[in-house]
This record gives sequence, C-alpha cells and structure tokens, in this order.
Amino acid sequence: MNSVNAALFENIQEQIQESEKAEIVNLAGFQVTKAELFAHTREPAVTVWENRIKFNMACLRKFPGITHIQLLVHPEQKRLVIRPCEEDTPDSLRWAIGGGEKDIKNRDMICRVFAAKLFELMKWNTKYRYKMLGTAAVSGNEALYLFKLNDFELFVNTGKRKNISYLPLDWRDYFGVPVEEHEDAYKIDLAEGYISTGKVGTM
Repeated sequence: MNSVNAALFENIQEQIQESEKAEIVNLAGFQVTKAELFAHTREPAVTVWENRIKFNMACLRKFPGITHIQLLVHPEQKRLVIRPCEEDTPDSLRWAIGGGEKDIKNRDMICRVFAAKLFELMKWNTKYRYKMLGTAAVSGNEALYLFKLNDFELFVNTGKRKNISYLPLDWRDYFGVPVEEHEDAYKIDLAEGYISTGKVGTM
C-alpha cells in the first residue's frame, strides 16, 4: 500500500468508526474499468500509423526536459515501453523538438520499418491508426512509461474531416481487468523478453 492509499485508508477508517452503516466490501469479482472507455484527450498516449508514431504532449510532460528515449517492445506480452535516455545512448530516439532554452514539442517519428513490424505483430490494418493510453511504470530504479498494445482505440478516417473511433470487440463483455490481476498487469521486468527497437528509420 503506497503512502497515498495509506492516508486514504486511515481517513476511511475514521469515517467507518463514525458510521454504523458502513458496508464492508469484498473486491473479488470487481473489474477495474479501463480508462479507454472514457474521454481521454489529455491523457498520455501514443498513436501509430503505418509509417510513423507520435507521442502526445501529455506523455512528454511525464518526463520534463527529456528529448530522447529508447523504445522497448515485448513481442509476446504485446507491450511497448518508453525508457528516457541521453542523446548519445545507443539506439536513442528523438521524440521531441526543442530542448535547452526552447520549449519541447512532440514530433512525428517516421518509422516505416518499425511500424510495419508492429502492424504485423498486432495484425493491425494499415488503413487505420491506433492509439494506446500509457501508464507510469518502474523497473528496478528506472522510471518508465508502459503502453499495452492490445488496449487500443482504432480510428477510421471518413474522408469528411472526421474520424470515427472503435474499441476492440472483446471489450463488450467486460469493463476492465479483474481487481486481483490489475496491479500485476503493470509490473515490468526489462530482463524478460523486451527488445530495443534500434534506430527508427525511414526505409
């Protein structure tokens, strides 16, 4: 239990003691509702097209001043991880414009080969773009950001300056991950199957 939860727990305990009507709840069987089911225009996210990827500004703000990252992919778990790094780190990728005295802005990362591999891995349709929400994660003492590639929102261009979004069909039957599995679903061990993407090229 982290410090925030501990403080909340103490507060709730005091409320329970003041009320005889407080109900004790067993969370078994509950599902943690997926954030993708709500409007999330200001949430950290990555969008993937058939030839490029782009992280939104909300994502960049999670790593203030960071202009370069490594991208790590776990092919079996279908996960993408952002790892902040220095410019001269092997396989570093520039995900932001600016830096130094200039404000950082997000940028398109052209990556035809990487995108093609990702689309093949996920069996995605190249006619559409796919957006995934991110969540903070840690591995050892490293601060990372995690994107679960199976948890996507699909966008279709209607040709009328309007996009229609769709969610995976198998989400219709549930709200999210069972409480018992939710915390484990975001644990990361970079020693288990993650692959650095290397340079994102234009080939």
